[in-house]
Amino acid sequence: MGLLYNALKELSFTKEVKDENYLLVNEVKETMRQIKDAEIYFQNVTDPDLIDQAIYNLESLKKKYIYLIKKAKENGINFNNFDSLIS
Repeated sequence: MGLLYNALKELSFTKEVKDENYLLVNEVKETMRQIKDAEIYFQNVTDPDLIDQAIYNLESLKKKYIYLIKKAKENGINFNNFDSLIS
């Protein structure tokens, strides 16, 4: 019974890691899309107050992207193709 329990526990853990990595990859992709949208917004906004808001939003999303990439690398996910997108 102990061996079966350990095998099922390991299988469950592996599935959880895969699910977490899948969600993380999707979060990175979504954040990249949001950054592109924020850049377009920043390029088109003219009101000084909205320019400040656009800058704040863009910088916030870039920080989120950096955090997600670090977390993904800790989980063994390779994002070499995406590193050059955001400087």
